[in-house]
Formats: sequence, C-alpha cells, structure tokens
Amino acid sequence: MKLTNKQGAILRQLGLNIKRARLRRKQTMEAVSTAAGISVPTLRSIEKGDPNTSMGAYFLALFILGLEKDLAR
Repeated sequence: MKLTNKQGAILRQLGLNIKRARLRRKQTMEAVSTAAGISVPTLRSIEKGDPNTSMGAYFLALFILGLEKDLAR
C-alpha cells in the first residue's frame, strides 16, 4: 500500500503511541497480543505503523490499552 509521507507519518505516530502506552502500563507484547487476540508479530507491525496491518487489529490494540477513544477524535 502506498501512502503519502504525511499519511505514513501519522500511522507511524499512532504505532508509537500504542507502543508507549503499552510500555507505560508495563505490559509485554505477549500479554497485549494475547488479550487483543492478535499475534505478537501483528502487534509488532502495529507498533511500527505498518499500513498493511488491518484497522481491526489496530482497534483491538487500542481497546486493550484503553485508547479506543483516540480514534473518535
């Protein structure tokens, strides 16, 4: 998937925000991925801002970390 530079930067920032939230909560990738029902490699892709990872997977990670309201802004 080809994104503009701005779109890619936004997605990478979202991934970084998810990673920071996980680390602030002292949660492992394994714990978050299990709770979200996704694999560790998928969570790793989310935290990198991979545009090929489904929006549903991003939502699950956000929900588990209590950040789902961020999508509504």
